[in-house]
Amino acid sequence: MLATAAPAADGVPTDGEHWAYEVKWDGMRVLADVHDGRLALRSRTGRDVSATFPELTALTRAHADVHLDGEVVALHDGLPSFAALADRMHVTDARAAARAAARTPVTLMAFDVLRLYGVDLVDRPWQERRESLDRLVPSGRAWQVSPVYPDAASLLAATREQGLEGVVAKRRTSTYQPGRRSPDWVKHAHRRHQACLVVGWRPVVGAGARMGALLLAVPAAGGGLRYVGRAGSGLGAGAEEELRAALTGCERPRPVVEVPRADAAGATFTEPVVVVEVRHLGRTTGGRLRQPTLRGLRNDLAPSDVREE
Repeated sequence: MLATAAPAADGVPTDGEHWAYEVKWDGMRVLADVHDGRLALRSRTGRDVSATFPELTALTRAHADVHLDGEVVALHDGLPSFAALADRMHVTDARAAARAAARTPVTLMAFDVLRLYGVDLVDRPWQERRESLDRLVPSGRAWQVSPVYPDAASLLAATREQGLEGVVAKRRTSTYQPGRRSPDWVKHAHRRHQACLVVGWRPVVGAGARMGALLLAVPAAGGGLRYVGRAGSGLGAGAEEELRAALTGCERPRPVVEVPRADAAGATFTEPVVVVEVRHLGRTTGGRLRQPTLRGLRNDLAPSDVREE
């Protein structure tokens, strides 16, 4: 179940009697399914990421049968760091994942429970599911229950002051709707982020084949794609290595979307199959992102998951 964006700044519903409020965590959405002593972790796209986060197997020692929805976060100085998490999201080798877990441990911030002790809870109201979740005992650092707050304005102010991602409002009577983007969950982000499709890249001037900037697009309202600019800031050596691996075999002779001549000059064009996330300062009147900065590769998202935020 996915949240819809608030229609205006700080525009989450404020009726605390019918809505509850949680922190919007800056991490990777996963479903954690514990059954028969095993943990299966799946991303939003259904990809099995169990091997990526071996420290979360502690869930199996805490509960015999539970299906949790939550966000995997990597904490840096007490705050979630997407950059730190991005270094782990692509790791699939068991030994490399164990080393990464020792270096940058993660925590599952659980905010919903879909099954408990063999009982399916998806058709139960959010309030009932939440009460079941609150009765579970978190297993040390491996997972925590994301707190719930009764007042939207206070949480919006606190999360903004602490540099947290934002707030999600949830209707107390809502059932869980797997895979759907529902108006029963409403999100507000303090910082502007956008998942984008990579449609090409430009080299660093005078540096041969080194990547200097990514050419980005998002789905257009009437279908197809719309070019939203190029992002070079944040494209370090580690990110370039991941991107080159992801884009191998995806080159095409012409761009899949109309790219301005100034941006297209010297570019290598690619199929729109790789998703990245950028931080930006808004949009120009022409719809381009202002000063986009690459945050990382989003291999937990499929191209069909990308939409203009």
